[in-house]
Amino acid sequence: MKTSKILFSFFLTGTFLMGCTDDFEEINTNPNAPEAVSANLLASTVTSEITRRLTQEGYSDGNTITQLMAKNNFPGFGQFDWDDEGVWDFMYGILPEVNDILEISRAEGTRNSTYEGMALTLRALCFANLTDLYINVPYTEALTGKSEGIFTPIYDDQETVYNGVLLDLADADSALANGESIIGSTGDVIYNGDATKWRKLANSLRLRYLLRISKQRDVSSEMQAIVTAGNYISSNADNAVLQYSGTSNTDSWPESTGRIGGFDEKSLCTTGLEYLTRFNDPRLDIWFDRNSDGDWVGIPIGLNQDNARAFDDANSPSRLDVNLFYFSRTSAQAFIIKNSEVQFILAEAAERGFIPGDAETYYNDGIRASMSYWGVADTDIEGYLTQDEVAYDGSLELLMTQKTLALWNVDYQGWFNYRRTGVPELVAGQDNLNQDRYPVRFLYPSSEQNLNEENYNRAVEAIGGDDINTKGWWETGTRY
Repeated sequence: MKTSKILFSFFLTGTFLMGCTDDFEEINTNPNAPEAVSANLLASTVTSEITRRLTQEGYSDGNTITQLMAKNNFPGFGQFDWDDEGVWDFMYGILPEVNDILEISRAEGTRNSTYEGMALTLRALCFANLTDLYINVPYTEALTGKSEGIFTPIYDDQETVYNGVLLDLADADSALANGESIIGSTGDVIYNGDATKWRKLANSLRLRYLLRISKQRDVSSEMQAIVTAGNYISSNADNAVLQYSGTSNTDSWPESTGRIGGFDEKSLCTTGLEYLTRFNDPRLDIWFDRNSDGDWVGIPIGLNQDNARAFDDANSPSRLDVNLFYFSRTSAQAFIIKNSEVQFILAEAAERGFIPGDAETYYNDGIRASMSYWGVADTDIEGYLTQDEVAYDGSLELLMTQKTLALWNVDYQGWFNYRRTGVPELVAGQDNLNQDRYPVRFLYPSSEQNLNEENYNRAVEAIGGDDINTKGWWETGTRY
C-alpha cells in the first residue's frame, strides 16, 4: 500500500512538471535581475580588492620582512613564526572572477579588448605573487573546475608559471593597444577607463618579472623591446594606484581596517632607521613620528613578545605618523606598482647591461619619483641627491637600498628583490624561530594537504620540502 502511494505521488509530480516545461524558463526568469554579472562591475570589484589586499600585505608584513617596520606587540611574523599567511586563499578565491572578466571580454556580444587586457594583467599579477610566495603552485589546471571539473589541480613549476605570466602580459599589451572604450570609472577604479595607462601597467609588470627571472635566462631583448616601445610607467601620473574614498574603514588606509589599538603595535625598525638616517632622508619625518622624548628610535626585528614589550616600555620606539596613516583617509592610496619602482628596475637593468641607457639617470629618477609621491619639495629632492651617501656610485647595495625604501607598503616586492640579489642584507633577529636563517617562502596551506594531498606531496618533493627556507627557481640561477 505504501509503495503504491509513493509511485502515485511521483506520477502526479512528474505530470505536474511536464505540464510546466513549456514556459518554465520564462516563468522562472526575473526580468529585473541580470542573469550574468557585467564585465565593468566585476572589473571594478576585482581590481579594488586585489589592490587593497596587496597594500594591506605590504603594510602588515611586507614592511616587516624588509625591516622597515617591526611590531612591539604580537611580533610573531618578525620571528618567522609563519604558515601560509592567507595570501593563497585570497588569490585563488579571486582568480575565478578575474577569469570571468576574461571570458566575458572574449565572448560574442560582449567582446572588449580593454577588459581583456585588464583581466590578463590582473591574472598575471595574481599568479606572479602566488609563485613568488609559494614556488610551485596550481596554474595550468587552477581555473578548470567549472569548465573541466578539475578540483584537485596539479602544481606547476615556477618556470612554467612565469612563462604563463609573461605571455599573459604580452597578450595584454596587444589587447590594450586597441584601446576600446569601457564604462569609465564604474569599470576601472585605477585608470578611469584609460586603456593606454593599463598598457603601461602591463608592460611595467613585464619589466618587473623579466628582471626577477634574469638570473635564469637572458632577458635583454625582451626588456629592450619594451623600453624602446616606451609603453611603460614613466611618470607618477601613470602610477597604478587606487584612491581610497575614506568614507568607511574598509575604504581607507589598511590600518583603518584593523582592530582598535592595532596602530600602536607597529614601530620604526632599527634597520629602517639606519637607512633613513644614513641618507638624511625626509621620508623618515613623513612616515614616522618622533617619540615622546623627541627622538627617532627603532625597535629590533625578531624580538619575542616579552622582549618586544620590554623594549617598547624602556625605549618608546617611533610610531607611524598618525596623521598620514590613520587620519588622512581621503588622501591615501593603495598600490600595484609605481613609477619609482619602474625607474629602479631600469637602473639595475642598465647597470647589468640588459638595456642601453644611463643607470645613474634612472636611479636619480627613481628617487625623485618616490620623494615627489610622498610630498617632498623639488628643491629638497635635488639637495638630497647631492649628498655623498646618496650620489650614485654604481653599487648594487646603494641601488637596492634606495629601491627598498621606495617600495614602502608595496606588498612583498622588497623581500623578493632581497631574495634575488641578497642586498640590502637582512639578518634574523635575536629571538627568531628559524635558526638564524632568513626565510624565502610561505608554507602551503594545510587545506591542500587534506583536499589535494597527492598533488601537494608531489609539489613538496619537487621543490625540496614545504619549508620556509626552500628557494625557488628564479632565486637559484647562476647568470650573475
